[in-house]
Amino acid sequence: MTVLSSLRSKASRRRSRPVSTKALVIIAVVGCFTLLIGRGTAQIISRYSCSGNQVVLNVAVSPDITPAITRVADYFNSRQLKADGRCVSVSINTELPAIAAGQIDGQGARPHPPIDAWIPDSSLWVDQARRYAPGAQIIRATGYNLALSPLMLVMPKAAAAQTAAFGKTGWRLLLPRSAGGPHVPAGLRVDLPDPTQSAAGLATLMEIGRLLGPSTAARVRFTRFIYSSQVTTYFDDPTSLGYFAALAAPPLSSDPVTVTTEQAVLAYDRSHPKAPLAATYPSGSKTKFGSPELDYPYVITSADSVRIDAAEMFGQVLKEPYAQSVIRYHGFRSGKNVPDKFPASTGLATQLLQVADPPSATEAPAALAVWNKLALGSRDLTIVDVSSAMAQPASPSDPTGPTFEEELTQTASLGLALFPDTANIGLWEFADELDHGRPYKQLVSVGPLPENLGVISRRAQLQRINGNLPPTGGPRVALYGTILDAYKYMQKTFKPKFFNAVIVLASGIDNAPGDITAQHLVKTLTRLNNSPNKVAVIIISFSPSADFPMLKKIALATGGQAYRITDPSRVAQVFYQALAHRLCGLSCVAP
Repeated sequence: MTVLSSLRSKASRRRSRPVSTKALVIIAVVGCFTLLIGRGTAQIISRYSCSGNQVVLNVAVSPDITPAITRVADYFNSRQLKADGRCVSVSINTELPAIAAGQIDGQGARPHPPIDAWIPDSSLWVDQARRYAPGAQIIRATGYNLALSPLMLVMPKAAAAQTAAFGKTGWRLLLPRSAGGPHVPAGLRVDLPDPTQSAAGLATLMEIGRLLGPSTAARVRFTRFIYSSQVTTYFDDPTSLGYFAALAAPPLSSDPVTVTTEQAVLAYDRSHPKAPLAATYPSGSKTKFGSPELDYPYVITSADSVRIDAAEMFGQVLKEPYAQSVIRYHGFRSGKNVPDKFPASTGLATQLLQVADPPSATEAPAALAVWNKLALGSRDLTIVDVSSAMAQPASPSDPTGPTFEEELTQTASLGLALFPDTANIGLWEFADELDHGRPYKQLVSVGPLPENLGVISRRAQLQRINGNLPPTGGPRVALYGTILDAYKYMQKTFKPKFFNAVIVLASGIDNAPGDITAQHLVKTLTRLNNSPNKVAVIIISFSPSADFPMLKKIALATGGQAYRITDPSRVAQVFYQALAHRLCGLSCVAP
């Protein structure tokens, strides 16, 4: 056998020797261990690189949808997506939409860190932010909404059972009877979410405005609605809705109604299965009277190109089926108006949802402007005629009926009751020669109603005086001179952020010798009204002998208005007309 043959024979014997099981196991373990080390190392390297080179996307989110968006953000962050080669991490910051809008449009303090993307509860806030230059420049619309939640009228079950109009009269349920509302229990109270802080409240204002229309009479009815409502915080979660439901229990035992979202109702009912709320979608003869939807838009608010890319990436994930299922799980309808399954106990699945027409570009700003005028703090000096002319019977055909002074007292008491504690009110009486040659006398200085004047508050003192204002003056009345001095006083002590006015409750007669003429008063008021410190003169006249056309000229010279009491039953109506005058200034026509 040759050497070559011998070597081949040995090699063949070596190849045919079996490999032991122990060796195979060792090889497999070593291979798996190597693979795990490789993968782990890659993950560690990836995480290390992300932790040191992240783009943190700061997203401001409305509180009600924050839990859902936070869960989606956690899912997004786990995917370690990159923008411009850098890992993107989403940070969710709960922020009230009204606050975020102010931060974005430059009307509020800028947040730190800046807001890169924004999810308010309604496009109304986006429109508001765009009304200012900083907001218009920075906001980039993505063109899609993440969720929808229609608004509902809500009452505690027991209160709704006592309110036959609930679920049958739509938005009219919120109106007082004197403004066209239905018959309701005496204890019904409308808890209106503050329209300056809540999209639900702002949408409610727009729906009431649509319902009432634009006429002069509608302004009065709208004013009645505002002054008969309780302005509250927004009941948009189980905790706050629990406080709302408690209003129906002793000791208050009222019948409250408010506006909130379908999602908030579902969340409350889940946490209070034995005491769910009564909830109804408002509807009407036209679609514009239906239920507005909060639409949760996603907008980008950064000018940095990398953050814009990161925000767009997060936006794409928010549209994925997983994100939409999370949104539905939390009680919202997904962006395509797909709801989760409603529990049978809510009764929502059997109700008709009539979605309201979306607002025009001008509706929200107009509604807010109206609200701000009516909600503007009042600073009024009321001057009251105490001449003997006010002792005359209000109706010549009924000499035993109420006097002008009694009508005046009713008007003053009603007006005082309408003013909130934020109002600044003062009181003068006038006739002729009442105070060292002056035709008027100060009874209560102008100031905050809750402020103590001695042992009682200013409001209590005004109530006491209003109940006892006999016509103690003589037959002479220096009306025009008193109006001018009152106007000058209010202009001299003018306070911004208040509606400054002189309210005249008088017979409307001027017959004091030596008093200024009506023409001189109109000319002087016209000149003084050129000042930036605007003071309106509002005149409520009681005597048919008054020169009412001249009283209108006097009031209009200041942007005010004159009203005439011809029927004692119209006292309340006239006072609401006077309040409604704030809504249109010089363009108003006396009803």
